[in-house]
Amino acid sequence: MKSPISLQSRGFTLIEIVLGIFIIAFISFFIFNIFQNISRVTTSGRLTLQLLSLLQDEMEKVRVLNYEDIGIQGGWPPGVLPQEKILSKNGLEVKINFYVRNIDDPKDGTITTTPRDTAPADYKLVEIEGEILNSPFKIKKQTLSALIAPKTVEATTRNGSMFIQVIDAKGNPVKEARVKVDYLNEPQFTIQDVTDVWGMLRLIDIPPGINAYAIFVTKEGYSSEKTYQKGEEYPNPLLPHQTVRSGELTTVTFQIDLLSKLKVRTQDIFCRGIPNVSFNLQGLKLINTDPPMPKTDITTTTGENGEKELTIEFDSYFLKINDPRYVLGSSLPYLENPFNVKPNMTYSYVLTLKSYNPKNLLVSVFDEEGNLIEGATVNLFKGNNLIATQKTGEEIYIDDDWSLGKYSSLSSGIDPETFPGEIRLKDLGGFYSTSTEWLISKEIDFGTSSIIYKKFSWSGNLPPGTLIKFQLASNNDNSTWNFVGPDGTPNTYFETQEFEIPSFLQNKRFLKYKVYMQTSDPLISPSLDKIKISFTSSCFSLGENLFQNLNPGEYLLEVIKEGYFFYSKEVNISDEDFYHEKIILTR
Repeated sequence: MKSPISLQSRGFTLIEIVLGIFIIAFISFFIFNIFQNISRVTTSGRLTLQLLSLLQDEMEKVRVLNYEDIGIQGGWPPGVLPQEKILSKNGLEVKINFYVRNIDDPKDGTITTTPRDTAPADYKLVEIEGEILNSPFKIKKQTLSALIAPKTVEATTRNGSMFIQVIDAKGNPVKEARVKVDYLNEPQFTIQDVTDVWGMLRLIDIPPGINAYAIFVTKEGYSSEKTYQKGEEYPNPLLPHQTVRSGELTTVTFQIDLLSKLKVRTQDIFCRGIPNVSFNLQGLKLINTDPPMPKTDITTTTGENGEKELTIEFDSYFLKINDPRYVLGSSLPYLENPFNVKPNMTYSYVLTLKSYNPKNLLVSVFDEEGNLIEGATVNLFKGNNLIATQKTGEEIYIDDDWSLGKYSSLSSGIDPETFPGEIRLKDLGGFYSTSTEWLISKEIDFGTSSIIYKKFSWSGNLPPGTLIKFQLASNNDNSTWNFVGPDGTPNTYFETQEFEIPSFLQNKRFLKYKVYMQTSDPLISPSLDKIKISFTSSCFSLGENLFQNLNPGEYLLEVIKEGYFFYSKEVNISDEDFYHEKIILTR
C-alpha cells in the first residue's frame, strides 16, 4: 500500500513580514504623493483660470468707461477706478490692484525729443493685478494690461512730466520697486505704482507745482528713500520734494538695495554677555546738509543676553558705546570706524567691554597686511616716566579679596577674614601655627577652553623665616581638581613671586590655585594681598590694549615687537574720554 504524499507547509518569518509591510507602505506613500501633486497642479490651474476670468471681467468694465474716467480715485490720472478692492466670487477672495499710466507715444515725438511733444499724454496703459487671498496654497499673481486711446484728438495741456529712476548700490535698475507719489497742492492726489524693467516710472502729463511732489520709494526686503520738505526741520535736504514745471520734464533718481543684518554682542573678557548696554549706530549717508543730518542715527541697547540684531541698509557706519558704565576694550573682528556695509550681507561684532574710567586710550596694532599682531609690547610714557606697559592680546585676572567666603576651602590655621584684602596665618592667641596652612581659591571661569595662561604673579609680605608657595589645577569639567607644581605632580610647588604657567595646564576653561603659607617663627606671619594671572583667549581680540585712568596731557606711545621696526608716536589726551590709535608695524 502506498503512503500518501505529505506536503509540509511553510510560513513567513517576522523579517519578511516587516519588509513586506515596509515595501507596501513605501509604494502607497509614493502613489499618494503622485496623486497629491497631480491634484495640486490641477487645482492650481483651475484657480489661475478663475482668477484670469475675474481680471478679464474687470478689464471689460474699464473698456466701457469714458476715457476721462479711466484713472485712479485720488490719484493721477484721476478717474473712477479704486487703487485696490476685494472681490468674492465662487468661494474665492481676490485682491485686485488697478494701475493707470499716461503713455507718451514716440511716433509723434516725446517730452525728451527735439522738437518736444507738447501733448505727451497720447493714451493710457491700464494694468489690473489680481491675487487670491484664500487659496490653500500659493498661486502666482496674475496681471492683465491694455492700452486705451482717446476718441478725440489730443490737446496741449499746461502740465509737465516726471521720470523717477530707481537704482541699486551698483547703479543697476531696480524693477518692481514700489513708488508712492503725493501731490501736495490742490486738488491733492496720490499715485502708487511700480517701476518697469529699466527701474523707471514715467509720470506723463501731471500738474505742475513747486516742491509739490513728495516721493517715497521702496521694495520688499529693500531699503527705502524719500524726498523731504524744505523748511525748519530740513533747511537743506539732499532730496527735496520735487518740482514739476509746465511743459518740462523733471528727473529724479533714488538708490535702494537689499537690507543687511548687523549682530552686536557685548561681553566681558570671560565671554560672559553684558546685558542692556547702550550703543549708537550712525551712518555717513545724509538727508540734509548744513547742518549735516545722517539718514541713520540709532541709539539702542543689547538684550538680556548681551545681543542685539539690527536691519540696516548699505552705508558706512560709526558704532560707539555710549553707556556711561562701560568703555570698548576690543572687538572681534576688528571694528573699523566707520565700517562698510554692503547689501544683503550679515555682519557680526563681539565687543569686549571694560568698566568705565575717565580718559581711555585703545591701541590696536597691525602688520602691513592688516592682521592684528599678538604679543607686541606697548609702552606709554608721560615725560620720561613709563606709566604703563601691556602686551597686545593679553588680559589680567586679579584676586585681591578672599573675605566673606570668597574661596573654596581652607585649613584651620589660615585667616582671610581678619584683614580683608589679605590672607594671613590665623592668630591662635598670640602665636601662629608652624604647620603648613592652605587656602583653595574659588574656580575661575575663563569662558572658553581656547585659552593660553601666561604668567602667575603675587604680591604680599614675606618676612624672614616665612614661606608662600602655590599649586595650580585646571580642567574643562569644573569638577576634577588635581593641584600640581611645575613638574605636573602634587610633589612640587611654585615658589617664586612670578612664574610662567606650564603647558600641561593650558587650554582648560576652569582654573584654581592653592596657596600654602608657613612660618618657622610662631610670632611672625607672611601675608598675601594680590594675585595676578595674565592670559589670552578666543573671547577677545589678540592685537588690542586699553589704557585707562589717564590724565590730560602729552604722552609718548612706543610699540615693540621682535621682527618689526620700532614704532613711537606722540598722543595728546585732552577733552575726550575715549581715544583710539591704530598702529601699523613694518618689517
